[in-house]
Amino acid sequence: MKANTMLETIVSLLGTSAHAIPLSCCKLAKEYLLKRHDIPHSGTVILFSIPYLMTEDARNPQRNVSLYAVPRDYHGYVKELENTLIPALERYFPANLFALFSDHSPIFEVNAAARAGLGVVGMNGLLITQEYGSFVFIGELVTDADFETVTGQHPNIPSDAPTCEKCGACLRACPTGCLTAPSRPCLSALTQTKRDLSESEVQAIRSNGSVWGCDACQLACPHNAKVIRNRKNTPIRYFQEQRLAVLDTGMIDHMDDEELLSRAYAWRGRAVIRRNAALFEASNEPEERRKS
Repeated sequence: MKANTMLETIVSLLGTSAHAIPLSCCKLAKEYLLKRHDIPHSGTVILFSIPYLMTEDARNPQRNVSLYAVPRDYHGYVKELENTLIPALERYFPANLFALFSDHSPIFEVNAAARAGLGVVGMNGLLITQEYGSFVFIGELVTDADFETVTGQHPNIPSDAPTCEKCGACLRACPTGCLTAPSRPCLSALTQTKRDLSESEVQAIRSNGSVWGCDACQLACPHNAKVIRNRKNTPIRYFQEQRLAVLDTGMIDHMDDEELLSRAYAWRGRAVIRRNAALFEASNEPEERRKS
């Protein structure tokens, strides 16, 4: 099964396309993660996309959870992948070191992924891929092997990340305007904060109708509209199963700890997601009941 290059082997094991970039070309975010795995700066990063969307969820008018949080937490999938991918690579390439990351990463993922050829950077800062739009997580495999060993080629990496056409649809769709005025709060961040919310922040959550996260900029993107229109669903079973597109306080109260911990919103605790659901439900109660 071993292919001609390390990259070809990785692509075969992943079952998806992947792109490489020298680690020395990447902007470092958490260098200590490299040191933890003894990966030198002369190593290589192999980046790949992890599509998560079932397009019927994007078309569901009742959905009140951000699309990335409808399936189980993707960190669970990455852990499953790590448990199979890393041992396989260690068998094929016993002289090399490997580490798998996603989100909690030693590099700035979007910049590296775009420069490696995985996609382009949108005006909202998200990676937009050709096949799945921005409805992807970014995964990266870091190895101590140099770029030529990984790919069989000399590196030719652009100094700047390629960008989208900059149509501005995502900026116009942002409900708080935070994409054009960074001092304004991101609605997704508001749904995740543990502190007490101001009245204007409460109203922002209520009017958006999302108990967790915000997809306004993604859904406005013409690339993503095409993904949804063409029903380009994730092929990964992990993200196809056990999806929860609608949450209410009753569901949250009866969700056991194991189920809660399998969800993206678990990291902020049950109280935060329940608070948001209660705000959303209160906004839909008859006025007489709210006054009673």
